[in-house]
Amino acid sequence: MNRFLISGIGAFLVAACVGSTDVAAQFGGGGGMTPAAIKDAESKPTPKRANGVIDLSGLWVATVPRGKNVPAALDQKTGSFDNVLRGRTGAAVDFERDAGVRQRVFPRESRPWYKPEHWERVQFNDVNGHSLLAPDPDFLCMPAGVPRIGLPQEIIQTDRHMVFIYPLHMRRIYMDGRPHPPEEHWLGTWFGHSVGTWDGDTLVISSVDFNGLEWLGWPGWFTSPDKRVTERIRRVGNTLTWEAEVTDSVLMRPWKTGPQRRLLNTDPLAELEEPLPCVERDLQHMVTKERG
Repeated sequence: MNRFLISGIGAFLVAACVGSTDVAAQFGGGGGMTPAAIKDAESKPTPKRANGVIDLSGLWVATVPRGKNVPAALDQKTGSFDNVLRGRTGAAVDFERDAGVRQRVFPRESRPWYKPEHWERVQFNDVNGHSLLAPDPDFLCMPAGVPRIGLPQEIIQTDRHMVFIYPLHMRRIYMDGRPHPPEEHWLGTWFGHSVGTWDGDTLVISSVDFNGLEWLGWPGWFTSPDKRVTERIRRVGNTLTWEAEVTDSVLMRPWKTGPQRRLLNTDPLAELEEPLPCVERDLQHMVTKERG
């Protein structure tokens, strides 16, 4: 496949993650996410800023030291690269097909419930998300949007705003008390206009002003510009938990994700590698409907 993102980040898997219970490993932050590691991380002091609010800043993904980030498929002795595709047979088509199946397995209660007049479009999107008939924006290297993109890799926090850093993208969360712009001034963006407030020790982020092009998930879960997202982030010790709720005029009821959990990367020398650009070069060569 020729849609490039840095290995291990897993941004391309967000579609599979938004309905899961604990999916940190699929976001690249799963290293050490054992019950014992979580318990130990939760036992650490929860830092606060000088103004009394919880400090969410930090690197929230596992990283690999420079020089050690060698692909598992590379035989360093011979230089051979033998990538084993995760499928029933190891063949490329089954890798795509099986990955697509995994990304469609959601309990009924975990799925967004679309109004009856939109169900046919959801099904069409799911079947044709690999093509220009109904392209999945994530498949075409467009931003995943909110909440599909999930938790950020890194959070930078000041008293006036927060910056969420993702592979190839960033969001700004305004914390200075400003309201959302009036609807007549909305621009229609991938990540929306986001403002944050504190509910006790929980950060509550409200986002509006979306473009209606982003999807909620892989199985054709489209959205409209009416979408509103409320995210809730809570830090306990060195753990971060995120969940989101989506309301949209195309849905019968609000849809909730997650929750997702991450551990703080406590390595003082940890670095995020610069991700390679995402370039779509598969579309014209697709001969089946797999897009796993």
